[in-house]
Amino acid sequence: MANELYNSMAAYAESKADYMRETRQDFHKHAEAGWHEIRTCSIIADRLFKMGYTKVLMGKECFDADKRMGLPDQEELDYVYQRALEQGAIQPYAEKFKDGFTCVIAVLETGRPGPVIATRQDIDALGVFECQDPEQHRPAKEGFASINPGEMHACGHDSHATIGLTVAETLLKHKDQLCGTVKILFQPAEEGVRGARGIAYSGVMDDVDYLIGVHMGPRPKDMPDADIGFGYATSMANAKLDVYLTGKACHAASPENGNNAMLAMAAIVQGVYGIPRASAGDARINVGQVIAGSGRNVVCDRVKMVMELRGLNQPSLDYLRPYAERIIHNAAAMHGCTAEIKLMGATPSLLIDTPELVDEMVVFAEKMGFKVAKPKAGPTSEDFSYLAQRVQEHGGKSFFFRCLTTCAAPGHAVTYDIDEKDLPMGVKFFCAAITKLMGLTE
Repeated sequence: MANELYNSMAAYAESKADYMRETRQDFHKHAEAGWHEIRTCSIIADRLFKMGYTKVLMGKECFDADKRMGLPDQEELDYVYQRALEQGAIQPYAEKFKDGFTCVIAVLETGRPGPVIATRQDIDALGVFECQDPEQHRPAKEGFASINPGEMHACGHDSHATIGLTVAETLLKHKDQLCGTVKILFQPAEEGVRGARGIAYSGVMDDVDYLIGVHMGPRPKDMPDADIGFGYATSMANAKLDVYLTGKACHAASPENGNNAMLAMAAIVQGVYGIPRASAGDARINVGQVIAGSGRNVVCDRVKMVMELRGLNQPSLDYLRPYAERIIHNAAAMHGCTAEIKLMGATPSLLIDTPELVDEMVVFAEKMGFKVAKPKAGPTSEDFSYLAQRVQEHGGKSFFFRCLTTCAAPGHAVTYDIDEKDLPMGVKFFCAAITKLMGLTE
């Protein structure tokens, strides 16, 4: 009888396949980058209330506001709010997500004793200009490519939001057969690892016994029929830095009258890439963007650099970051410039999977008929680590799984796309795992 509950939930998830395809394509078309997700959040909130949820945390209710990172300036926040309204954001919910408070948490309280389980769905897009060529890209061909230039769901977060909404509906339909509490967290600004920290410190995770995260991912070549993937996922320690260099402009014919911030930038780029790696652990450095200069015949006086530093563990980042910051300040001074460094995002190094729980879930998933891949974890950073750390600190457990699909291109590529027929599988495994943790599915 226990598995009859899961079978009913799985059938319901399959019945929502068309809804999931349409929802994912709508989110994809109206892609919103980190802290911009006003339209997305308003639609999520509206749908949750229409499903019948009576407890939905929105906006400021979800955050310790002072712990947020990497917020855009007010002018940008005001612009994306107006854009969201023009693109169909739903009032009065949209108002709650202004000024970088783009989060929704659905709370399902069954009224029966049981564990507190949380799921995390990130909802933000990347800063990518999506391919608009219908010959190369299905979303462009079918009319759901992003209409917001420089913002694209190139990492599957539109799918994560869709899966979260369908999990919420499936659980609510079966509420009378469930126990405990489920919190479904729709998180902003995962890209740039900026969004989770403010939520982790808000108190909403402090009673969570189990935390589950998901990410869409490509099927491994050696297991092309796999449904879901597991591994002992470790988040690399990460620091996202914005660097502002200030020099002195002058005529290029008389460069001695100025201080060339472009030269300081060039020295910094070469210097940080040349940092010797430490024995503490593997590391990564990337200068991803430089905005510099104002004219052909003007000595450059202002530069903005966007970079990230990653360490396989915390000691490797603790070695790398001060080394990079010394190079930045000294290279600026060498050319008569000043440097300002702003931390825009960060994650701790953390084993976000609780190994014994992962092992249990792998056995359970295979018993339930899921085809499970066990890929080797890559060198990635994921601010799920803040939420997992908060849960693990009070004795809770967490795990992160991949909903596997066929990808048109690698993540973060301008032609990234997924096969939407795989979306119900993510819902089915969430429901299986939740009922397992409640002790209702064997």
